[in-house]
Amino acid sequence: MLSPQHAFSVPKSLAIGSVPIDPPILLAPMAGVTDGDYRGLMARHGAGLVSTEMASAIGLVRHQPETLDVVRQETPLRVPLAVQIFGGDAAVMADAARMLADAGVALIDINAGCPVKKVIRQGAGASLLKDSDRLASIVEKVKRAAGVPVTVKIRLGWDAQSINAVEVARKVEAAGADALSVHGRTAVQFYGGRADWEAIRLVKAAVSIPVIGNGDVTSPQEAEALFRQTGCDGVMIGRATQGNPWVLAAMARHLGGGARLEATPRWRDFMETVEAHVEAFRRRKPRAVGYARQLLVWYSRGIPGSSRLRNSLCRLPATVDALSLFREWVDELDGRGVDFLPLKVSGLREEGPAEGFF
Repeated sequence: MLSPQHAFSVPKSLAIGSVPIDPPILLAPMAGVTDGDYRGLMARHGAGLVSTEMASAIGLVRHQPETLDVVRQETPLRVPLAVQIFGGDAAVMADAARMLADAGVALIDINAGCPVKKVIRQGAGASLLKDSDRLASIVEKVKRAAGVPVTVKIRLGWDAQSINAVEVARKVEAAGADALSVHGRTAVQFYGGRADWEAIRLVKAAVSIPVIGNGDVTSPQEAEALFRQTGCDGVMIGRATQGNPWVLAAMARHLGGGARLEATPRWRDFMETVEAHVEAFRRRKPRAVGYARQLLVWYSRGIPGSSRLRNSLCRLPATVDALSLFREWVDELDGRGVDFLPLKVSGLREEGPAEGFF
């Protein structure tokens, strides 16, 4: 039960600087996941803003092809695009931000939450939580260089003994950040345990810029609960969207916002979405057979008989079309009259974290 002082209202929309976000449901950056095809799919299904995978600032300024591919958006979007950058050198981060702004990016996000070792070793990501003054300097220089709204994504602190999200939030606000996303775990936690929503509430109470809450939201009801318990201005969704863009539309409708997907999609719509996503990925990376099958695994989650299907997908020879097997499975479910939509929007939870979720 919420105490009266914590029973906040649910916002219908959000603005970060001059960028409107409607509904206030944001797609989280996920390394190896939120590519251009994924972003386009989530934008069509209800996200108010989508984000790239994190991109190396050094890679951008050096025009490295693989880094440029991370930020490239070939399919038109219906919503604003945020590009997330990481790095430990303020001058390099500023140069990358200027380059992105000149290319027409709507919003730039600074990664100060990634706990992965290869990022930490560069003095970037969550390591910046240990040096909030350096983070503030990066924010100030990026903001000055970019001329577009700049946000920062943080965690609660490095570990349980150094929770400093409120201090960090105040410093990045003073440095010119237009908004802040808070993942309710420490860097050391990675994705273990439960996200601390009370800590997100404390950050929101400490600053005047918009605060986006992130962590353990997998259903429309949980999205509403995060808004009401923290007073946050937006909710960021990551792993819950994997194989499940319909949860975004369900959240938008539940929160009273407009959704860009019909209210009751059927198996036909489900299969059309799966096929379009897999085929788009195959065109872009025809040799990545394993990842294309990973997409099918994501789409199967929470549906009756999915464990048997996943076992079959794992044993399938690389030369066999996994999409045909998936289609047969869906046809069989449709023939039995199983309704997939309630399964996909009821708050599914999977064991273990997804790789690369920041």
